[in-house]
Parts: sequence; structure tokens; C-alpha cells
Amino acid sequence: MATFTQTQNARSQSVLNMGTLASAAYAASSVIDLGSAIPLDVTIEVECDPNGAPVGNKQVVLFAKLSLDNVNFSSGPESGTDTVNEADLHWIGTLPCNDTSIHRKFFSLQGLAVARYLKLVVKNDAGVPLASGNVYMAGISGLSA
Repeated sequence: MATFTQTQNARSQSVLNMGTLASAAYAASSVIDLGSAIPLDVTIEVECDPNGAPVGNKQVVLFAKLSLDNVNFSSGPESGTDTVNEADLHWIGTLPCNDTSIHRKFFSLQGLAVARYLKLVVKNDAGVPLASGNVYMAGISGLSA
């Protein structure tokens, strides 16, 4: 019987620096090329430090925009505060931010449509600007022996 093992790549440099992202604002990464041998999954790490006590929804929301050709990406906001087309984004997960501490959570791309190119999009829904924040990733590959 074959044995299947998974290997996780090293944590990337920041693929999205949220900096001091304003409350209710979006920010997007540059295009991320997963390569012609698309990983089985991608682990995404989101960290943020609210600048003050969060109010309202107290969260940072992570989305993806996907593309098969690095030209035509799924629709939805990448910047600003207009939420009209937010539902067009592919939801990945939500990082709760209930206090002024640094918050960190891990997410998976598994379950989304498979596409070679993507942009990660965050929405600061914490009710206060961020003092800092970053998004990192690591691909998961597999081997059958």
C-alpha cells in the first residue's frame, strides 16, 4: 500500500502588509502565483494589532480573488471602504480582535476553487485602525511512495 505524506513549505515573507489600515477599509496583496504545480493546500497566517480597543464587529476578515490567467480576477473590492461588491469576494475566514493584544490565526485555501493566481484581500472590521498587521503563507505539497 502506498504511503502519502504531506510537506509544508517554510513561512513566506509577508505577502500583505496591512500597516495602519483604517477601520472599514480593504487592502489587497500583489498577485500570488502558486506555480504550475499548484500546492494541495496553502496555509495562511494573519496577524494584526488593533490601535485601541476594538468596537463593533471586532474582526479582520480574509478574502481571496482568484484568476486562471493572471489577468481576469474574480470581482470585489481591493481598497477603499465601499462594500457594495464584497459578496463577490471568496471568503476564507475571520480573525476575531476582541482586545488590544496582537491577534493571530491560521486559515486554509482548501475548499476554494483551484486557481494558479490569487490576491489576498483583508478588511479591517475591528472598529479601530490597525497599529500593524501582516499576512503570511506556506504551501502544502504531497508525495506518494
